[in-house]
Amino acid sequence: MATWRKDIISALENLGGISNLTDIYKEVKKIRPLPHPQSIDSIIRGEIEKSSSDSEAFKGQDVFFSVDGLGKGIWGLCSKNIHTPISSDFELPNGEESPASVKQEVYRKLRDTKLAREIKLLYNNKCQLCSLIIKIDPTTNYSEAHHIKPLGKPHNGPDTPENIIVLCPNCHAKLDYGAISLNINDIDIIKGHNINIEYIKYHNQQIVKNANKTS
Repeated sequence: MATWRKDIISALENLGGISNLTDIYKEVKKIRPLPHPQSIDSIIRGEIEKSSSDSEAFKGQDVFFSVDGLGKGIWGLCSKNIHTPISSDFELPNGEESPASVKQEVYRKLRDTKLAREIKLLYNNKCQLCSLIIKIDPTTNYSEAHHIKPLGKPHNGPDTPENIIVLCPNCHAKLDYGAISLNINDIDIIKGHNINIEYIKYHNQQIVKNANKTS
């Protein structure tokens, strides 16, 4: 018989790599041969916590991660939690009539924090503004995490779930450059992920406003 950990991994893979505890319990029960112990839910939860460095019960092998923090009841597979490829500068080749090469620097920095990657997984890399899903290969989707109130100076926005939305590169560029405003009603938000309206106001009043001043 497979171990509890293997059955939980299989259950989460069946559920897309991330799910709430209630659905994980149900899926494991479908996989696990009968009879089930009366304490099966506690066994599953305990095995998840022992196999997650997000938990105080962690015992050495990091297999699962808590998406919105302990107590929220949403867990994911670490193997599905991949980094966003880092954008880099590149040089355009010389043309026959060009006296020199032209260097184009990428302006936007992708802030790919651990929390941002977890929220991208929560949405299965689906853009919260236009619903686009970009497939890199049959098993991998691509998206970018956007901090509504930008990190670092002069904005000093926080790296918290309330300040992060998942976007396709096109929508991300528009927000970074202040090309579009945000409306909380136009953002696809999954239950359990709350967005602070104050960060929406900051984007509209500071990022968009300043972009309009320089245009």
